[in-house]
Amino acid sequence: MSDQGREPGELPEDDEVLDAAVEQWLAEHSSGQSDEWPGHELLEDKHEGVTSEALHEAEINCPYCDTPFTVFLDLGEGSLTNIIDCERCCQPIQVRQQVDPASGELDGLDIGQDDDVL
Repeated sequence: MSDQGREPGELPEDDEVLDAAVEQWLAEHSSGQSDEWPGHELLEDKHEGVTSEALHEAEINCPYCDTPFTVFLDLGEGSLTNIIDCERCCQPIQVRQQVDPASGELDGLDIGQDDDVL
């Protein structure tokens, strides 16, 4: 991260701060370790080393700030409603998944604010 082009006392851009934090984390955590990222074990079957077919990747938009991001749904749990936080504004988001009990496939996905009735 370079201070060139900034006035004394001027804060760096958010992207520069984030890039520097990621680089620092990678430097601290990747030396001498495998390339596995936190949470990788949730996607791998410990016995066979394959990705779990019950997890479904879905692209959603925050109902508060409209930021797009990816969520992973565990279809093996069946139909349910979870609360997750937006990656940008940290507001609570209701995520309701409807799973077909016969096929185990995703039938529907509803997204709403925490006080919405889904």
